Amino acid sequence: MQLIDLERLPLIDAVHAEGGELYAVGGAVRDYLLHQPGHDVDVLITKIPFARLKKMLGEFGRVHLVGQSFGIIKFIPVDESKPIDIALPRTEKSTGAGHRDFEIIFDESLPVEIDLSRRDFTINAMALRLPDRILVDPFGGQDDLSSGRLKMVFSQAFEEDPLRLLRGIQFCARLGLSIEDRTYQSMARQASLINTVSPERIIIELSKLLSAPFPSRGFRLMHKLGILTFVLPELEALVGVEQPAKRYHSDAFEHTMEVVDAARSFEGLLYPGSPELMWAALLHDIGKAKTKRINKKLNRITFYGHQRVSAKLAAARLAFLQATTIGLDLETVLVLIEQHMFQLRHNFSEKAVRRFIRLISPDRILKLLDLRIADKRGGRNPDRLYQTFQLREKIQVELSKKPPLGVKDLAINGYDIIEMGVSEGPMIGVILKRLLDLVLDDPLQNQSEILRRKILGWIEGLRRGSESLDRQ
Repeated sequence: MQLIDLERLPLIDAVHAEGGELYAVGGAVRDYLLHQPGHDVDVLITKIPFARLKKMLGEFGRVHLVGQSFGIIKFIPVDESKPIDIALPRTEKSTGAGHRDFEIIFDESLPVEIDLSRRDFTINAMALRLPDRILVDPFGGQDDLSSGRLKMVFSQAFEEDPLRLLRGIQFCARLGLSIEDRTYQSMARQASLINTVSPERIIIELSKLLSAPFPSRGFRLMHKLGILTFVLPELEALVGVEQPAKRYHSDAFEHTMEVVDAARSFEGLLYPGSPELMWAALLHDIGKAKTKRINKKLNRITFYGHQRVSAKLAAARLAFLQATTIGLDLETVLVLIEQHMFQLRHNFSEKAVRRFIRLISPDRILKLLDLRIADKRGGRNPDRLYQTFQLREKIQVELSKKPPLGVKDLAINGYDIIEMGVSEGPMIGVILKRLLDLVLDDPLQNQSEILRRKILGWIEGLRRGSESLDRQ
């Protein structure tokens, strides 16, 4: 629910009638001050006891106590619009040496400024009272926001929750912020604490970073702060890996940064910023650190087979990060990485184009072309894309014809072949493969009668010993 929708709820009047105050807090306030599109609103309600608040909310919608121990209520308005997270002011008291060892104390009588004091950065430590939209800004967040500055609210911010290291980085990349000196030094000192954060929390922040206009800014920051080596060690390993064949870049890391930025926003792409494309761009060359060799005969650096090594490393890293929790299609990411070095020829025949589509799959082929375009944007000749665009056009033309590209597209199936007298078993699969090869070369052959005649001819050839169905 956005700010303007929240203000229309009769809930606000009820809160005021009870002597309470209602505030929008967090990202919605930040986006409001930036005049950016609406952000889901988190709500803070003061001066109403928790038990009374629960009862009151029940009169205006449904209540779920998903975070009762933290003083948080998930409220679903009666009109079934988006749920709202509603909290009471709270403080956190350390109960041990670890950054997770805290006792949460929520108290409706606490001033809103106390609640804001436990937040991560000043730009997120602001509240907007509703409906009059009076800003509560005890730590100068508005000034930091207008000055493009990221500043921690308190000195133990990263020890309390090391995920804030990544949150700060993705804010810098998404909002174009620079890190204030004390905050920068604190982040660098606490970099290793990111190891204590669960992988599923980390990948959420990395995905937000990949949505930034220029994700490279965040990854470069991670490298400089010493965080990247803990989060994506395979990417960190590319720093210093020379590849003279690429434009003016000194190493594979900088090349990757160019590719990631191109994958996010280059105007020539069909799927700029898609999650699978972004993760493939980020990880497509991570195998280069392990495959770098010096070819003495050619007197040059080589990375033979790096795409296969990259795919293997990417599979392991994405599994560790539990990438499926964010809905990422892992198979697509890995196919794009492993196939990104495909041989590029603009004069592909229609037959070759269909076989290429079949190899990659119709659902992935155009994203693979996007990755190749982004890869070339980070290369020696970033504007030499004519052949790639030509091939993409040919692929689009073939896709529009909806040619048979798999066994399921054939005009007959395994049951039809059995009815023709072929015994059940491996031979059925062999015949279907031969039929698919036939129609990939000539889609007009994909007619039931034609395919039946072909099968009968093969069977007769087998009987005479002049035919071998498993030949290529």
